[in-house]
Amino acid sequence: MKILTFLYYFFLLTYATSAKTPPNFPSNIPLRIGTYKNWGNDLIVPNIWFATPSNDRDVVTIANWAHANNFKLRASGFMHNWAPMTVTNTNKYDKNIILVDTTEAFTKMQIISSPYADTSAVRVGSGVTLHDLLSFLEENGLGVYSAPAIGKVTIGGILAIGGHGSSVLAKGEKTPPGFSYGTMSNLVISLTAVVWSPQENSYVLKTFNRTDPDTKAFLVNLGRTFITEVTLMVGPNYNLRCESRADILSDELFADPENVRQSSRTFSRFLDETGRIETILFPFTNTPWLKKWSIIEKRPDSLFSRKVNSPYNYYLTNIFSEQMSMIVGNITNNFGILNPILGPAESLLSSIANFALLSFDIWGPSKNLLLYVKDTTFRQTECSFVVITKRSNVQNIVSRATAFYNKLLLDYSAAKKFPINGVMEIRASALDYPYGVVPDGDSPPLSPLQPIEGRPELNTGVWISILSFKNAKYQNEALQKVERFFLDTIDDGVNAVVRPEWSKGYGYTNEAPWTNTNVLRKIPSKFPDSSTYDGWNFTASTFAKYDPHWIFSNDYLDELFGNVSKSKLKS
Repeated sequence: MKILTFLYYFFLLTYATSAKTPPNFPSNIPLRIGTYKNWGNDLIVPNIWFATPSNDRDVVTIANWAHANNFKLRASGFMHNWAPMTVTNTNKYDKNIILVDTTEAFTKMQIISSPYADTSAVRVGSGVTLHDLLSFLEENGLGVYSAPAIGKVTIGGILAIGGHGSSVLAKGEKTPPGFSYGTMSNLVISLTAVVWSPQENSYVLKTFNRTDPDTKAFLVNLGRTFITEVTLMVGPNYNLRCESRADILSDELFADPENVRQSSRTFSRFLDETGRIETILFPFTNTPWLKKWSIIEKRPDSLFSRKVNSPYNYYLTNIFSEQMSMIVGNITNNFGILNPILGPAESLLSSIANFALLSFDIWGPSKNLLLYVKDTTFRQTECSFVVITKRSNVQNIVSRATAFYNKLLLDYSAAKKFPINGVMEIRASALDYPYGVVPDGDSPPLSPLQPIEGRPELNTGVWISILSFKNAKYQNEALQKVERFFLDTIDDGVNAVVRPEWSKGYGYTNEAPWTNTNVLRKIPSKFPDSSTYDGWNFTASTFAKYDPHWIFSNDYLDELFGNVSKSKLKS
């Protein structure tokens, strides 16, 4: 083993010292050899070039160099992503690609006046982390309503995939100005991107205001552009309380709505009460972890409610190094028979930790409750979909999904197979309504939470994710069954429409995710058409308009957008 390790690092050192710098690359911009690894470590591309620009003009310089030298450019942050939107497996062999690190130069933040009444605005670089943004907002008495749970992701990355939290209106709650209950993309007032200028015959910086019809294409862009800076609408900060519970059995929390008693403690009931919930169902258990957030200005009177002055308050879920994740993953994959024991053990340990560390009832400034996942959580692969449905149909969706998940595990375990060794996570969001947040703003056409034209009753997005350690036997086969359940059973076109969560796993074959061409070709049909434009074609064509040389692309994005936008260009 030591010899193999030595040979591996010797090879890397040899490559790094012998690799030729890309031809004519601007000498004033630092360039290094590095490795791209997605979050689940199931897409690893070694020996790839990383550039570190000093400012946005450097990105323009690199873009024009890439166009002249037949290279691709990909914006790079902290790689907390699964889908191959930055690089693909092809890049293990095709090295005509530069990853542009946004985390050094694009980290400025500034509070500016908002053009809209009763709101505030923040100008922020695309490489700023969510943790730093929310901390900066908190220092200025500001905040957001809905955001991803992990702090070490960049704002550029969040906008690329339509990053979201868990937030709908509780019963009787009114929407205050400045806040989105859907994706953070719907908060954009303006943005600056690197785009092609036919007049100057080169790539240039261009600022798009939300009133510009083309802007909406950039709001959820899948990395098919390079954004350097964005201005977001924000509102006054507020205090949140998060209560954790593990005393409600799955049979009640996820009950079939046909059999629900009025007093039952169901997913939908808690959603109506607080508007902000998350459930985590551990494999082979009947005791889910329920988190429910409530906006409460003053600290609750409860003796056990603890004020928190920092985020990431669930210690047990944030202590796993990358190496520890690999060890645990290898154990669960190689000794699958342990999975029916490990799931209940995880559930029990999380409950014990929450009580021992007084994390079951916490209260404080919004940032400290919205952020609860570090980059030291388990590194697992993740299959995820959003179901656009009626608010009144949410309980039916979560009931059917959890029943399917449990049956799938039991069917495989009866055959002595354990392809899924992670949890099922369920959240809910409101949709990205046009003009609902930024008064002049069309909603993002490629947002997973884009409303469906002519179907206003479909007003809620239910996010359902299944996590698992990579390389478990029969895993892709099992997740393909999960996908088929959502696409063929849940998505009936009447009560529910299913879309992929862009950053995670979808398009499964027995070999890998993102490889099922039949599924990928049907994705455009899941996004909105209206009386005035076809949302998918409009977006793809806008990308091609501002990047006709496709330098901000890769094989995967070419497959998603290529046929549409290239044909549009020819016409």
